[in-house]
Amino acid sequence: MCLLFTLDSSCCDSPLRLSGSALSVTFSGHVTSASQDRRAFAQVCANVSICRGQYYWEVDVCNSACYRIGVTSSSDGRGWWLERRGSAYHTVFDGRCELLPSIPPQLKTVGVFLNVGGASITFHNTVTQEFLAAIPAHFSIPLRPAIQLAEGRIKLRPGLPPPSHVFLSHSSAYRGPGGAGPGRWRRDVCFGSVRAVIQKFEQISSVSDSDSGLVSTVSSLSEHNNSSERL
Repeated sequence: MCLLFTLDSSCCDSPLRLSGSALSVTFSGHVTSASQDRRAFAQVCANVSICRGQYYWEVDVCNSACYRIGVTSSSDGRGWWLERRGSAYHTVFDGRCELLPSIPPQLKTVGVFLNVGGASITFHNTVTQEFLAAIPAHFSIPLRPAIQLAEGRIKLRPGLPPPSHVFLSHSSAYRGPGGAGPGRWRRDVCFGSVRAVIQKFEQISSVSDSDSGLVSTVSSLSEHNNSSERL
């Protein structure tokens, strides 16, 4: 399902300036001499509210090296973000800030896949079609796509269908030697990390085409463990 939106000028902090199309935002405030890991972000949200479904959009980070890309909750203000501060990338959520050591500093375009029912948001390198990060989330709906910026310019590309690499990531722990494709998930791999669980859930959800999301993590893990015991 495609999601069309623009940035909302009524939800735009004063240091930010929107383009005429409201699809790009520029930080026009004073860039302080403070190091990038200490600069404060200004925020702008999109003009849509999301309560269910699965949606994909892309973000061109242009010339910015200090930004956050993700979603925020209209009900409690919480956010789920991919953050860049200089050469360092993090996921930021629920009061946590986790370092992502393997993302190249020349990253130019980020794909964002929001799965409300599956309780996750994932980020992807659209050029190399590589998975970047996944955030498991207990979302407080409604959600709004959002940008936080402390320098430079960022441009949005909404209304896109999710590409196949979102579901068939190069880094998936479940892919067998036969390569990507339906039914080729390895069955001998244990649920070793939250990242792997989220990737597995997304692959299943791409087949189900259900807006209600996937079964709970606890239920799926229980069924997997029971199957392993029988074997």
